[in-house]
Amino acid sequence: MRRHPWDPGLQVERTALAWMRTCLSMIVVALIAFRFAAHTSLAAALALAAVVVPMALVSLRLAWRRYRTSDANLTSGKRLPDGTLPLAVTIVTALTGALGLVYVLVDR
Repeated sequence: MRRHPWDPGLQVERTALAWMRTCLSMIVVALIAFRFAAHTSLAAALALAAVVVPMALVSLRLAWRRYRTSDANLTSGKRLPDGTLPLAVTIVTALTGALGLVYVLVDR
């Protein structure tokens, strides 16, 4: 069976790469926040790293899985995957922002 790309512009691949860049950026931001938070409170910095970095890695894994599933579903005519990945990225982003806000408020 010959596989036909759903989109000749390879939209699925571009979207997957964008998700992976976003997840890697979240890891870098979390590590930078860890570096700054460690000066104020090592416990808060460790909590930040313990929560945000694993969630970002999970988001990276979900991005890869979503790409594989989307590609398979588009070629077979099935529905696209659910919104688990956008939900995970939203949670990680909100946690990172909340921990950054706590850092700013505690540092005063």
